[in-house]
Amino acid sequence: MKAIKNIVLGLAALGAVSFSGCADDYLDTVPTDAVSETTIATLDNLYMAMNGVLSEMVSQETGYQCLGGLPGFNMCLDAEADDMTWQTNSWMQGPYLGWTCNTNPNSGYNTNYWRVFYQWILNANKILRLVEDIEPQSNSEEAQKKQIKGEMLGLRAFAHFYLVQLYAGRYDASSNNSQPGIPYRTSDEACELARSSVAEVYANVNADLDEAASQLSGLKLGVTHYSEKVIWGLKARVALAMQDYTNAAAHAAKAISVAEGEGLELMTGDQLYCGFADITTDTKEAMYADTTTDDETVYFYSFYAYMSWNFNSSAIRAGVKCISDIPYNAMSETDLRRAWFDPSGEMSVPTSSYTKNKYQNRKFTARSTANAVGDVAFMRLAEMYLIQAEALARAGRDSEAQTVFTKFQQTRDPEYVSKGNTGDALAEEIMYSRRVELWGEGFRFGDLKRLNQPIKRGSNFDITFCSFLEKGVNEQGWIWEIPKSETDYNTLCTTNY
Repeated sequence: MKAIKNIVLGLAALGAVSFSGCADDYLDTVPTDAVSETTIATLDNLYMAMNGVLSEMVSQETGYQCLGGLPGFNMCLDAEADDMTWQTNSWMQGPYLGWTCNTNPNSGYNTNYWRVFYQWILNANKILRLVEDIEPQSNSEEAQKKQIKGEMLGLRAFAHFYLVQLYAGRYDASSNNSQPGIPYRTSDEACELARSSVAEVYANVNADLDEAASQLSGLKLGVTHYSEKVIWGLKARVALAMQDYTNAAAHAAKAISVAEGEGLELMTGDQLYCGFADITTDTKEAMYADTTTDDETVYFYSFYAYMSWNFNSSAIRAGVKCISDIPYNAMSETDLRRAWFDPSGEMSVPTSSYTKNKYQNRKFTARSTANAVGDVAFMRLAEMYLIQAEALARAGRDSEAQTVFTKFQQTRDPEYVSKGNTGDALAEEIMYSRRVELWGEGFRFGDLKRLNQPIKRGSNFDITFCSFLEKGVNEQGWIWEIPKSETDYNTLCTTNY
């Protein structure tokens, strides 16, 4: 099986980690202001380095404004599926709404996913290698070491899980999953490595998450960290993708238990209209999020420069994002989330130059028309309830599924009562709620792929703009092409530390 290189870039952020490479082109990527390995090998410095890596979740480093770190990557994946549309503005139109990047191994709209996620992986691996050699001298240092190890293992698992869902065939619980996956990197050696099978990738993801959960157990960490509750949430996501519904339900229940034990709770009533830019301070629902203050802008790389309805950018003025009419119409008249979207497109907007399309987003609201910074939630308590309910339904545990779903749904629709659905009908009811709840947060493409379902875009999609309305499960593009610069690499290299 052909090996793949995965070049890593050094980080120049707070407490950044530098890497020595295997050849001149590796060395050229190391910034002059990166912290050296000799300097960084203390727990305090490694903690700073870890925070530097986590801060890279939101950045301008791709050179593509719609790919402003993880929020941008998630947003663009939603554009690939069947629940997000817009008109006129060309940002993301061809590569994501039209899938031109999926089968183009030279497209930067494709290659930046591969490059940036492996950058995070290799930086995490460097920190993991260095922290292993440090002997804690106190209980507080022992806790700090556990946190660093747990968070970097969590990041490594998450990044590989994200990539394998794009660049490999779906995990199928009825097969041995021996199809080619991606390289699973557990070393910070930036050298070529053969692709693991999909089964091997998932096994390694689960092993890393198990160890991360062990390391982070009992530690109370802030919303910007890979805490214990987040690791259980990731384990739930992975089990769901593996169609391991028993464990998906159990892991989601554990994530809920830990989160609610720390004081988190589902949004209710007017909290649902927080606009999400201040979700970490206005509500207690975010389990893991990036938080930015008004002076930390990433300018037009910001999530809210694309996904809000009120920020003054061309991507919004000419293309406010809209939900498909299919999940919108599935909501009851008493569902509070209907106010997340304007069915007429005529709600007042900052200037008359804004387009007015049906079912326009009002879920995400920028702090002002001139400020696109804001919190971005990567994991919310709502997702865990929906995972648990879906997994229980698909496992044939209808009564339990309905109990969990009703508890969640009544926070969104105070008049909700069970429809008495069971089996597939109950799972489908839960999925419609999931489509509305997590709209714009990066889940729909993965949901369709894990369930082996086709894309069917709604009547408010314009085929002349979005390129296609349906996409069968066997068509090209579901498996992204690995960047050509990676597969063309043939020279073995050695590390030089």
